Amino acid sequence: MAFGITLAGFLSARPVNATGVHPLERAAAESVREKVAKYWNLTPGLAGVKNVHVRIRIRLDRGGRISGEPEVTAKGGPKETQTAVAASAVRAVLRAAPFKDLPQTQFDNETRSVEVILNFEPGDMAL
Repeated sequence: MAFGITLAGFLSARPVNATGVHPLERAAAESVREKVAKYWNLTPGLAGVKNVHVRIRIRLDRGGRISGEPEVTAKGGPKETQTAVAASAVRAVLRAAPFKDLPQTQFDNETRSVEVILNFEPGDMAL
């Protein structure tokens, strides 16, 4: 199971692929977004920050704990700014975990974890 979240003042919850994957319940997706957003802080004045897009892919177990290492991709803007935004996004995700509000109805006997994609887009923030 998988869903995507965009952190930039609005939420986008959707299936990650078309292989029968269903989105996480909207309330749970909003809960994850709000929790991560509380911890996401950017250093003011980063050059080209409005052009940077960071995507973090994590897997959550039934208890809402992160399984494995977050997969991070960054694009747009200067490399130094990408690195700074990516680091702040990873810190926010790690500090926000565990995500204890995951509905157990999202898991069946064969589903041990859900995949979550978080999109951090500072260009949509009021910086």
